[in-house]
Amino acid sequence: MRLDPILLEILQIQMQAVTEEMAITLARTARSTYVKDADDFATALVNNKGKFFAYPKNMGVSGFLDLDCSVAISKVGELEPGDVIITNHPYHSGGLATHMPDLQLIKPYFYNDQIVCFGWDFIHSADIGGGVPSSISPRFTELFQEGLQIPPMKLMKAGKLNRNFEVIYRANCRVPDLNMGDIKAMLAALTVGERRTSELVERYGAGIFAEAQIATVDYAREKALAIQQKIPDGTYVFWDYMDDDFITHIPI
Repeated sequence: MRLDPILLEILQIQMQAVTEEMAITLARTARSTYVKDADDFATALVNNKGKFFAYPKNMGVSGFLDLDCSVAISKVGELEPGDVIITNHPYHSGGLATHMPDLQLIKPYFYNDQIVCFGWDFIHSADIGGGVPSSISPRFTELFQEGLQIPPMKLMKAGKLNRNFEVIYRANCRVPDLNMGDIKAMLAALTVGERRTSELVERYGAGIFAEAQIATVDYAREKALAIQQKIPDGTYVFWDYMDDDFITHIPI
């Protein structure tokens, strides 16, 4: 099936709008300054292969466009409505998490007992335990120093919070109430995404919605390649400096 270009453009804008409403919900209901002031969060819609197909245009962090959720999804086994996956583990998640303060949530969106896509969001949490407050230091050399490691597991199962996880999580971070407030905001954003996604599937049908997930990525690829082809052939050099190496004040 090849979607009509006009319908594809409408669907692309509507799917992006879903992620932006998720982002607005997360930003307005979160409690930490990392989310509310620094905008260190993101939202997206994810296809059944674990790849993003819709992302906000201007809200949150823009550097996560090609993340892969498939590894984290595969680690938790069978999914049912109301389940939500959580992880912060860079290795067990296949690189979905970049460091452990970044909490990742993934929720399957069902329609007629079938997963039509997933909702995803992340925040940089205020603290995940470890050697220093806020869990970040350039002197750290291994994950165990950063804090609590969360391999992919179910935070929510059939709509009910995993209380055992909450007890362990609260005991391993310095600001548990603040952090749980952010997690609840993430869950609220995923619920908004689920509601809006269901409305799109009801309006256009599951088949067209599934086709749009593929077509919108192909369309974006074509547009990006068209821009890249305008760059003249040649050799291009760029220099920048990172912070010092923690041992000296010499920039890297």
